[in-house]
Amino acid sequence: MRLVDVNEFLALASTLATAAGAELLAREATVSIDGPAVEIKSSASDPVTAADRASEQLITDGLAMARPDDGLLGEEGAAKPSVSGITWVIDPLDGTVNYLYGRPEWAVSIAAEDDAGALVGVVHQPRTGLTWQAVRDGGATRNGVRLAVRESRGTAAALVSTGFSYLAERRAEQAEYLRRVLPAVRDLRRGGSAALDLCAVADGSVDAYYEHVIQRWDVAAGGLIAREAGAQTVGGPGTPLPDGVLAASPGLADALLDLLEPWPSL
Repeated sequence: MRLVDVNEFLALASTLATAAGAELLAREATVSIDGPAVEIKSSASDPVTAADRASEQLITDGLAMARPDDGLLGEEGAAKPSVSGITWVIDPLDGTVNYLYGRPEWAVSIAAEDDAGALVGVVHQPRTGLTWQAVRDGGATRNGVRLAVRESRGTAAALVSTGFSYLAERRAEQAEYLRRVLPAVRDLRRGGSAALDLCAVADGSVDAYYEHVIQRWDVAAGGLIAREAGAQTVGGPGTPLPDGVLAASPGLADALLDLLEPWPSL
């Protein structure tokens, strides 16, 4: 793979995430959870809209023009093998249910990956104007301000964010893990956007985030942002969380893993 300019990648991801966010904001007033434009994916609680697809199309068109040899992987179906060694991993609207209910906790997530994983990551929250960015080994920022995870004060003082599957049988298993975690921590939060939950770990607005089942596009950008802010992230095949993810300050991560194991493979 030829040498790459990570600043070029970061600028491209940021430009496209901002443009996609503007597209989503423009469409927000025209959609609702009960509207005719809502389709169902894996279950009745897993919707997709024309806005999701328009956002992904805007991003993939921009990438195809700027980086025609790069690969693509998007939540709403974008898929192209890489010739260059770079693959863009896209969640065009992370938090679709929040979006449909008029809540602000939704975001656009774009990462560029090479053979070693995420190289750059951008998460943009259109309703607040906040943008989190990271470059591998280059640190993480929120609207240009350098980030660092909150120092661990132990599980009893930890504010922990989590998420749930769209499938009822998986939610039942996740409920069993809530029974373990909730008594041991300060409190739990459920934001509804994995990308924003990971950014919250990075900027210290939560101490940790875990989720039972996660997809690559959910965590590609946010996971890098959390790591570059100093978080320990665990997840994927061969780890204690084969289907999920955990992000926390290093001292807290080990304690939470003790609560979460054994983690079933779903």
